[in-house]
Amino acid sequence: MFKDIISNEEAKSFLINELKSRREQGTYIFYGEDRELLMDFALAYAKALTCKNAENDFCGVCDSCIRMDSLTHGDLEIYEDSNGIKIDEIREIAYRVSTASYEGGNRIFILKDVEKMKKEAANALLKMIEEPEKGDFFILLANNLNILPTIKSRAMFLKIKMRSAEELGVSQEEYNFFLGKGKEILGYKETGIDLKLGEPYNEIGNFIKNYMAEPNIENKIKIYKSLRDFFTSRQYINEIDKLSFAENIYFAVENDRVLSQEICNYMCHLIKNFDRVENLITVKNMIKMPVNLKLLLKVFINEIY
Repeated sequence: MFKDIISNEEAKSFLINELKSRREQGTYIFYGEDRELLMDFALAYAKALTCKNAENDFCGVCDSCIRMDSLTHGDLEIYEDSNGIKIDEIREIAYRVSTASYEGGNRIFILKDVEKMKKEAANALLKMIEEPEKGDFFILLANNLNILPTIKSRAMFLKIKMRSAEELGVSQEEYNFFLGKGKEILGYKETGIDLKLGEPYNEIGNFIKNYMAEPNIENKIKIYKSLRDFFTSRQYINEIDKLSFAENIYFAVENDRVLSQEICNYMCHLIKNFDRVENLITVKNMIKMPVNLKLLLKVFINEIY
């Protein structure tokens, strides 16, 4: 039920009012910094639109809600691409829209990272959301509103705020360690791990490899600790060891640009000098481009001093 979602009371009220209005179709842009929380709200609304038991809410226990949670519902479509959804995938959505609902009810299309879509794909999407078919709901997820203006003009906006340390039941220090990422914080609370016990920066490659093999919160914490160790020790690390640190990251991520960008983003949050952060963010944002990842990581790490 909506009341069970921690935080964002205004957002929950908005969605409940949308349900009460008996809207027959719609396009929404859910935006905010916490990607996992955006998805949580998108699935909550999808469940409410298809729930068999609850009115203006979702029960969480009916067959429809359970299949929504497991992402196996016949009328739920999720599209994502770390570099932006492509035109071919938009055409796939268009074909799906032209067919009948599998289960005879509302259909929900969730598109992630729409701010990364290229103009061609965005224009193709625009044709569908201008006049959605009855029963079709498009939920577009984005970190920011740097989206094609014509798409924004045809959607309703819902800002999903990051949950506070108090709402998540942790100290401000713990909250900052995870950059406020609610899902990671909730996972950490179940582990009993001591965040004050560090991990050596020269083991970063092994920590990343372990995380890629088993992406759990324990392995993620070791990566964070290792990055923090590098940051606090940076003034005493010579240039050769800095380059070695960057290479260890590069070989461990196996060209995974999403994880590479996440690692660089974490490092950016450790730096308090605005001018320095601005330069690092510029380099970090280039990671998603078709450029030499190894070189970018070396430049990024070398800029941290």
